[in-house]
Amino acid sequence: MRSIEWLDKPLFQRAAFQLIVGKKGTGKGTYIAGLMARISRGDVFGGPSGVLLIASEDSDEIDVKPRVRAAGGDEDRIFSVCAPMRLPRDLGALEETAIELGGIGLIVIDPVGNHLGGANTDAEGAVRDAIAPLNDLAHDLDCLVLGVRHLAKDTSRGALASVLGSTAWVDVPRAVLAVAADDEQEQMFHIACVAGNRSARGSGRSFRIELADVGLREPVTHAVEVGPTEKSIDSLLDGTAADPGRAVKKTAAGDVILRELTFEPRSLEYLKAAVAAEVGASGETTWRAANELKASGKVRCSNSGPGTPWLWRVVPALADFGPDFVDLSERQSQ
Repeated sequence: MRSIEWLDKPLFQRAAFQLIVGKKGTGKGTYIAGLMARISRGDVFGGPSGVLLIASEDSDEIDVKPRVRAAGGDEDRIFSVCAPMRLPRDLGALEETAIELGGIGLIVIDPVGNHLGGANTDAEGAVRDAIAPLNDLAHDLDCLVLGVRHLAKDTSRGALASVLGSTAWVDVPRAVLAVAADDEQEQMFHIACVAGNRSARGSGRSFRIELADVGLREPVTHAVEVGPTEKSIDSLLDGTAADPGRAVKKTAAGDVILRELTFEPRSLEYLKAAVAAEVGASGETTWRAANELKASGKVRCSNSGPGTPWLWRVVPALADFGPDFVDLSERQSQ
């Protein structure tokens, strides 16, 4: 007999294949980068361990390594598989790679559905044949194997029913963890076990996404643990806990931000204070509104070099300056 060995109870187990699911934009990649950092610096496994990453959507240089650094990880213990990998065909090569590297504590496949070699992800047999051997891989290597999968756009039926494709996606892993955005606070998220027989269903934690300066031109995200959560993932996903006034406050926060930035560049803390005083929105709402304006090209955030403050500023329309105008600051940032 063998006891369950938890890496982080009630979420992550040693020698187990687990699936983490969630909508895009709910902090899955940032949270996993934090887990990678903890394993690489030795917070679990009794000492520093390596991480083997198979990623087909995130960039090593732009997404993975900056997030790991922001979380305080050892980047030298993070290894990426660059060659195409197909499940289950290449599991032997994957295991050999992990053994050759030595001391691998975590294998991440993100997203796992991209590595089925074109197999029908709705077909029970095809999915089971592809991912079931990951349980044996985790057992043989005595590590955590973590697969990532997205949820459908309509999550009104809850987490498990919203996992795209065959039911084998949730039946085969030792546990399924789901991530959902908080219904009250911007940039607050919850992760909990929604399937599995080794921990109580619903057990989980909340975390907040913050920005960190790692020496690049733009800050990067990292996950900050908040503590145990009492909120239901399914309730957050089906909208029954939604705050109808949140969107209104975010729109109002955007208006205040644009108005304030017309005078001069401002820090995020200044903008948070201005929005809170005028419309009563939280700092998280202000952060989200500012980033939506940034995504739309209306504002940008930059500093003048390491150690200088990050300031938000309005992006002027080039038409306002005539045909001969060249935005030198934008050229330098590129």
